[in-house]
Amino acid sequence: MRPYELIPAAIALSMTVAMPSYSQTKSATQQFASPSQAKDLGNIEAYLNGLTTAQADFTFAGPDGSVSHGIFDLSRPSKLRFEYTEPKGNLLIADGDFVIYWDAQQKEASNLPIGSTPLNFLLRSKISLTDGVKVTAFEHAGGVIRATLTPPKNDGEGSVTVAFSDQPLELRGWRLVDGQGQITDVSFSNWKFGMTFDPSLFHFDAPHQGKRGR
Repeated sequence: MRPYELIPAAIALSMTVAMPSYSQTKSATQQFASPSQAKDLGNIEAYLNGLTTAQADFTFAGPDGSVSHGIFDLSRPSKLRFEYTEPKGNLLIADGDFVIYWDAQQKEASNLPIGSTPLNFLLRSKISLTDGVKVTAFEHAGGVIRATLTPPKNDGEGSVTVAFSDQPLELRGWRLVDGQGQITDVSFSNWKFGMTFDPSLFHFDAPHQGKRGR
């Protein structure tokens, strides 16, 4: 199973749904063409590194046209959970080492090491837009900031474009383009921050996956 099939086929990391169109107007050599762009990227790093625990509603649009919804839980670093309400029972968990996807209909689990998935960017202990990734496109327009990230040596591995509202600065979602050009979108809404999670929420233990341990 390829990473894009695991991560967001569950993600798992917008819409029918409305992440605005991704017009990538800045090249890699232009990414720091202005102080305002450098400031925006610094603010994004600070925002992401400041996240500890958070929760939001998510909408996932897969490359096959499918649309899913559910609840997203984040416990940085290294842990997150996408619990699907549509289709009910599906689940994606990053438990600190692996990203595990549970397909409730097939009753099958798949997993990949966190470091081999795009989710690693969000789950690293220190998020950097210069260490281990390259900003290949940047845009700040219409109240939305978008930055496209690729590996430093991107040999057809694809990219992730993260999108943020600017006032206040808040993660809206991301677009994953895999090496075959297939697109997966994830969007977030109704953010809450600073809650306490039961550690069992980020532990995969099939088949008891409908139970939220708070």
